[in-house]
Amino acid sequence: MLIKKEKSDCLCGKNKKQRISAKWKLTILYTGFLMLMAIASLAILLSVSNSQILASVKKQLESEVLEGNEYLEWDDGELEVDSDIMEVESGVYLSVYDEEGQIIYGTIPYQFTEEVPLQSGQLQTLTSNGIKWYVFDNSVDLGGYSNVYVRGITSVTKAEESFLVLIRTSFIFLPLMVVITAIIGYRFTSRTLRPVDNMIQGVQEICEKEDLSKRIPMEAGNDEIHRLAQLFNQMLEQLETAFEREKQFTSDVSHELRTPITVILSHCEYLLEQEMSEKEQKREIEVIYKKARNMAQLVSQILMISRAERDKLPIHFEEVPVSELTEMIVDEQQEIAKKKNITIQQELEEGLMAEVDETFLIRLWVNLISNAISYGKENGTVTVTLHGEGDKIRGQVKDDGIGISKEDLPHIWERFYRVDQSRTSGQDSSSGLGLPMVKWIIKAHHGEIHVESEEGKGTTFSFVIPKKQQKVADNF
Repeated sequence: MLIKKEKSDCLCGKNKKQRISAKWKLTILYTGFLMLMAIASLAILLSVSNSQILASVKKQLESEVLEGNEYLEWDDGELEVDSDIMEVESGVYLSVYDEEGQIIYGTIPYQFTEEVPLQSGQLQTLTSNGIKWYVFDNSVDLGGYSNVYVRGITSVTKAEESFLVLIRTSFIFLPLMVVITAIIGYRFTSRTLRPVDNMIQGVQEICEKEDLSKRIPMEAGNDEIHRLAQLFNQMLEQLETAFEREKQFTSDVSHELRTPITVILSHCEYLLEQEMSEKEQKREIEVIYKKARNMAQLVSQILMISRAERDKLPIHFEEVPVSELTEMIVDEQQEIAKKKNITIQQELEEGLMAEVDETFLIRLWVNLISNAISYGKENGTVTVTLHGEGDKIRGQVKDDGIGISKEDLPHIWERFYRVDQSRTSGQDSSSGLGLPMVKWIIKAHHGEIHVESEEGKGTTFSFVIPKKQQKVADNF
C-alpha cells in the first residue's frame, strides 16, 4: 500500500547532522572498558610485582649471606676462607670482616664506597654513587677465633631497572592491545548489529517508497533484535490494514452517500425548474426528505461503528428479561416480514434473564432478523431461537433464503459489505453496517457469534453470551 505524505529529511532522507553510530559508540565503550580493566590489572600486577621483586632481593641476599658461613673454617689456630666466596652469585657480593670492621677477605662492588658499620642480622638500605644498595651482616662464632662477620651487598637499583624494563614493555604493548581490541570489538559489534542495519535499510526503503506493503527482511533467529523486527513487521501489517480499512471506508461512504445526494439534487433542480401544483411539490419534497433521512441514519450508523471500533461507545449492563424482550422484537419484525410473505417462527425459552445492555441487545436482534428478512425468499420462513445453556444464553436466527457463498462468507463482518446488492429491503442491510455492529455487540458482551450458510438454501447465525458479566463497565 502506498502512503501519500510529505517527505522529511530527518525521517526518510539522510540526516544532515551526522552523529556517531551505535556501532562506534559500542566499540568505544567496549574498548574503553577493556582498556580501563587492563590498566587497572596492570597497575595492580606491577605494584605486586615490585613488592615481590624487592622481597625476593632481600630474601636472596639473606640466603647468600647465611650460606657464606660455609666458606669459613677455623683450623689449627688459623682462619681459612674458601676462595668460592669471591664468586658473585645472584648479584650478591660477599666479604668477611673482623670485629673491628676490617675486611679480611671477599669482594665489594666498585660503585659501593660507603663505610657502613657492622650490624648483625639487620638489613640496611643506603645509596652510594646514585645506586640504591641492600647490606646484610651476619655474625659467625668460630670458637677459637674471635667473631667474624659475613657481609652481603646487592644492588636494588639493578633489580628495579629490570622492573622498569617490564613497565616500559607493558606500556609499549598496551596501545597495541587497545588497537587490536578496538578492531575486534568493532567487527564483533558490526556482526551483532547487522540485523539492526537490515532493519534500518528496510524501514528507510519503506519510508522513501511510501509503501507499507513491504516488510523488514530478517534471517531466522530468536534473539531480541529478531523479535523486534517481527514486532515491526506486525506493526506494519496492522498499519497497512488500518490504512486499507480507512481507504475502503472513505470509498464506501462516498459510494453510499452519492446516490441519495444525487437524488436530492435532481429533485431540487426539478422543483426549481418546473412549475407544478402544490401536491406535486409535496411529493417531491417527501422524496427529498426520505433520502435526507436515510443519509442521516447512515451517518449515525457510521459514527456509531467508528466509536465502537475505538472503544468509545458507552455500554451499560443491567438485569434484563431477555425472553420477553426477544418476543417483543420478533412481533415488531413480523410486520416487516409480511411485505415478503415471510413467516417468523419463534422458539423461546421463557423466563431467561441476563446482564446485558438492553439497547444494544435490541439492535442485535433487529439487525439479525432484518438481515434474514432482507435476504430471505418470498413466502419463506425465518426461525428465531433462544434458550439457556448453564451460565450462558444461546440465540439463533435461521432463514431459508439465498444463502452466502464461500467466497463472500469471510467478508460479511466488513463495513458496507453486501452479498447481493439488489436485495436491500432491510434497514441495516441496505447500508452494510448491520453485521459489523452485531459482531461488536457480541464482543462487548464477552460472547461469540458464528455463521453457517449454504448458497441457495439459507443462513444461520448463532451467538452465545454469558448471563452474568464478570466486570461491569461504562465503556467496553
